[in-house]
Amino acid sequence: MTDETPTPETPRSEPAPQPRKLRRSSSDRVLVGVSGGLGRYFGIDPVIFRIGFGLSVFFGGLGALAYGLLALLVPTDGEPDAAQRFGARLQRAGIWRALGIVALAVVAACGLVALAGAAAFAVGLGWGVPVAIAIIVIGGLLVATAFRGGRARWLIAPAVALALGGGVAAASDLDLHGGIGEREYNPVTADAIPADGYRLGVGELIVDLRNLDWSRERVVDLPVDLGVGQASVYVPARVCITGSTHVGAGESEVAGERNEGTDVDHDVGSGATAVPRLVIDADVGLGQLRVINSDTASVDTPGYGPGPLHEDTAPLRAAEASACGLD
Repeated sequence: MTDETPTPETPRSEPAPQPRKLRRSSSDRVLVGVSGGLGRYFGIDPVIFRIGFGLSVFFGGLGALAYGLLALLVPTDGEPDAAQRFGARLQRAGIWRALGIVALAVVAACGLVALAGAAAFAVGLGWGVPVAIAIIVIGGLLVATAFRGGRARWLIAPAVALALGGGVAAASDLDLHGGIGEREYNPVTADAIPADGYRLGVGELIVDLRNLDWSRERVVDLPVDLGVGQASVYVPARVCITGSTHVGAGESEVAGERNEGTDVDHDVGSGATAVPRLVIDADVGLGQLRVINSDTASVDTPGYGPGPLHEDTAPLRAAEASACGLD
């Protein structure tokens, strides 16, 4: 009989957590999945990044530059796409040559994006006819040079950029009248609200109606019109919200109900006659519309909806149902 001294078991070490890797999304994409990948990596709604890249067109195009570099340098989470294969060829070409090609491509892309943004901006300001004339003139030059055997195919790119920018602006009913910047309004009476409501071309528009005496102001009409950016309307939780909203491209979050995409229409509080009541008529061309029925929400709150930096929308939906007598 032998004495066997049991050997202590070596404690199993838990595998170290793998660091997250940034990958472009192969499923949540509009172009090449950059925004979808960034949203998943940071735990933020990809729409926020898409709006940011879109707005950058109007402010120097740096977002377009970043988007292009991410498209070339960040791989996808699935099968390699054309952007990833092109980026790999650039890396094999050598660092300086690749950088030169990328720089030229980025400059050209930024120029085209800026041209598309200028066309959208012009259409949004009501100058659609000059944009159409420019497209016709470029088309005429292409036809003329084709008959003469010339090489003017490079004109196709600016023509397409103009057409895309102007077409998107026209399709989304983009209206940039009203200025650029940040506007915040805190009316204390319904009479202080302009008859045509509040309007802004590009930027952030905030309308806080929580200082109104809602025991006296029973029904308040509020038109809101924003071309590009974010529009936020705040009302007390006990106020019923009715009316209609429209977002050309982006998202709307109205009393806890969230929708996103293109041509986003929302009828809120249909048929409700409870008072106090806000009757809203809001239109946002490109960006985000928020109608927040909360007594405690701050105008500095980053947003509502999914994601770690957002607030729970269930209390807003419950407050709307209670205020409108729909629960």
